[in-house]
Amino acid sequence: MSSVKQIGSSDVLIDTHQLEVLCERLLHQQPQSQPLLKRLLAGSHRAFAPVHDGRCSACNVTIATARIQQAKAGEFINCANCIVFLYYDPL
Repeated sequence: MSSVKQIGSSDVLIDTHQLEVLCERLLHQQPQSQPLLKRLLAGSHRAFAPVHDGRCSACNVTIATARIQQAKAGEFINCANCIVFLYYDPL
């Protein structure tokens, strides 16, 4: 059974494998993000959250349309409010 770690609101859960995949993708795309990623993972903060309905699923702040397009293109963006790494999840 894989372990599950909460990364967003109570209905957004991610398992350890998904977390590893997201970390690898992020560090491949943006190696300069490693210090922030380590800080988020070490603390009680979430490191990743999907964009849902144009909002950060971690803090519910609206994300600018241009930034959502970046996420839809496969890039990680940071939430301007809670700094988690946001990604687009079409589900």
